Amino acid sequence: MKTLFALMFPLLYVLQPASPAMAQARIKASAPFAYTLDPTEDVYNEQITHKTLALNASEFVVLHRQESDGYRVEKYTANHKKAWSAPVPVAGFETVIAFIKTAEAALVITHRDNGQGSQQLHGHLVNLATGTTEKSLMLLEAPMSFRKANVAASEDGARLLAYHYQTDQNQHITSIKGHLYDNRLTKIKDTSYALGDLTTILSADIQLSSNGDQYVSLISDNMQRLTVRRYTLAGSAPKSLSVLAGGAAGGNKLYILDGKYKLMPDGKLFGTVITADEKTAIYHSLRTIKFDFEAEEMIFAEEFKFTPPYLESVNNMGRAKGVVAKRLEDIYLSELLLTPDNRLIVIAEKKFAAGGENAPYFGLELHLFGYNDVLNLAWNSVVMKQQEAPATQGFSGISYKANLSGNTLQLLTLEQLNGKHDLYLRSINATNGSAKAPVVLGLQIAKGKEIPYIKAFTAWLTEKELAVVARTSKAPGSLQLLRLTLR
Repeated sequence: MKTLFALMFPLLYVLQPASPAMAQARIKASAPFAYTLDPTEDVYNEQITHKTLALNASEFVVLHRQESDGYRVEKYTANHKKAWSAPVPVAGFETVIAFIKTAEAALVITHRDNGQGSQQLHGHLVNLATGTTEKSLMLLEAPMSFRKANVAASEDGARLLAYHYQTDQNQHITSIKGHLYDNRLTKIKDTSYALGDLTTILSADIQLSSNGDQYVSLISDNMQRLTVRRYTLAGSAPKSLSVLAGGAAGGNKLYILDGKYKLMPDGKLFGTVITADEKTAIYHSLRTIKFDFEAEEMIFAEEFKFTPPYLESVNNMGRAKGVVAKRLEDIYLSELLLTPDNRLIVIAEKKFAAGGENAPYFGLELHLFGYNDVLNLAWNSVVMKQQEAPATQGFSGISYKANLSGNTLQLLTLEQLNGKHDLYLRSINATNGSAKAPVVLGLQIAKGKEIPYIKAFTAWLTEKELAVVARTSKAPGSLQLLRLTLR
């Protein structure tokens, strides 16, 4: 007999097929790719997740580090030839934290410890047509603190915000200050967000619109309240929308474990959080909200609760691969996607390091939630995968890359299925959650101690063509920059 949970929220699932379909990709062009893993990169939380940026249907730029001469931005043309290569100056105590595309330039942002008690953000503007570095300047200088200065950019690169946090003795955020720039790195204005009316702010996220509006999402009140404030370029009084996402529920106290936000082109901001029990850390629910500042209202999806039947359903899918959990854990929100007809897809992933020095990293199931245009839950599903990588590589090759093509969600993963170590593509219908079995791309990814695949360099150029950096069995000695055509 079906449980009430199963009747209300049918759980779709994607199991591995007995025999993945025939190879679905053809290597259109390839070129050797020199790459060195930056030792300063956080292999658990990758800050730059897109190191290849598509310019159009055939051209793209990449940002990568070469052991011999540091970071470079390079442009590749339709015939897979390197049009130009521009060096990015990086000092000894400096890390690259952002790679952004504007209408006319590629923008690289670095974070520098000047060794004298302050931190700096520097911007390097590279002309997309010529490869000339048109501007290199310091965008921000602030006292060195527990919280690292950062940047936010609009989707089209028209606006850039360089900002830093001010905190109290307990490292709670009390205010945020920064400088707003245009796409030529010309400063538009100074910004300041006074947050003293909120208590114990531990998390802040900033989204930027192309017209310069700044959306600041804050988790406060001891990880219980989600507040979003919109600051306009004109400097008018900020508008604020707030909801208590944690608090008491059935005698238990809940807190916000994780949050994810996405500003859509129409100016609507979506936020989703996972809540958990304060005493046990057991996952409680997923809450999804749309913030509409023009109407000054919030639209709430029905709370999705992680009940024991949900855990049992997930375990039933994983038993064939020996993946059975006593509780939901290590699951974090990773992506929010909006289809052309305003359907929202939320993706959360189970990912963790096994613990201890040199312990391997794991990327396991994906939890997907599909909402219709009025934010009613239309479907939810779990994609079962089992990925492992050595500590030196972290999540550089495992996890997944998502692409939304109309109402089809594409998920690209590096896995070994039925003895084939390769890239696999899954296609999921965003309307009802139905999924096709994973298909092998047929690249024959090499196995060994060397990095086999770097997912940050994967970029869809068109619906059927993408760029990938991988090490194939036919050329295991070096990474290759591949241009693939999907069949």
